[in-house]
Parts: sequence; structure tokens; C-alpha cells
Amino acid sequence: MRNVVTVEVWDPSYRRSEVPLPRLLDVYRSIPVGASLGLTLGDGEDDCVIVTVEPDFSTVTALRDRTFYNLQLSDDPAQVEITVAGEGIHWPRDCVLPREMGVQILLEAAQREEMWSRHTWVEQ
Repeated sequence: MRNVVTVEVWDPSYRRSEVPLPRLLDVYRSIPVGASLGLTLGDGEDDCVIVTVEPDFSTVTALRDRTFYNLQLSDDPAQVEITVAGEGIHWPRDCVLPREMGVQILLEAAQREEMWSRHTWVEQ
């Protein structure tokens, strides 16, 4: 697995780039707070981590063994409507994370097994 993050930004136009994982924080800090971000570590691989970052929240989804999992913070499976890159979707309330958390998890993702053991994951 390459430690390269695909960065997609909607602000309001679309931009795409790739950055080494160690540079992710610098790139993240340079993006306006109101922008929508899609961050993918291992884009196109069978073991990847996908983070969405919106002005008020983030989400983390991981693909492992051909199954998608969401990072879960609590035990509240009720669906809520969120807006990701301008599109409304329904998402489990317990998988809507604080804005900064998505990037922090992505930084941990270079060590996948540690990331998996530190957090609670629920199958999509």
C-alpha cells in the first residue's frame, strides 16, 4: 500500500490532487473551512480508508476484506440526513464524527491494524 492520499475538494469547483500522507495536515490546513473534502488513502486498492470532511462533521469508511465499514462513536443507529459534497444522503447518526476526527483517523491509517483495534467499526 502506498501512503498517498487522494484529495478531492469542492469549493465550489472541483479539484483533485495526490499528496504523501505525511503532508496531509499541511494540505488540510490550507483548505477553506467551508469546503467539502474527500480524502482517500489507498485509492483503488482493496484496503483503503475514505474520509469525508464537511464544515461541521466528518465520516470515515474503510474497505477491508471486500467489506465496507464505518467508524462508529456511539450506539445510536438512527439515520440522519447529512450533506456531502453538496448531495444529501442518509447516514447512521453514530457514524457522524467531529470535523477534525476524520483527518486524525486517516493519519493513523498508515498502521491499519492499530487503527482497527483502537476504534469501533460497523459494517455498512
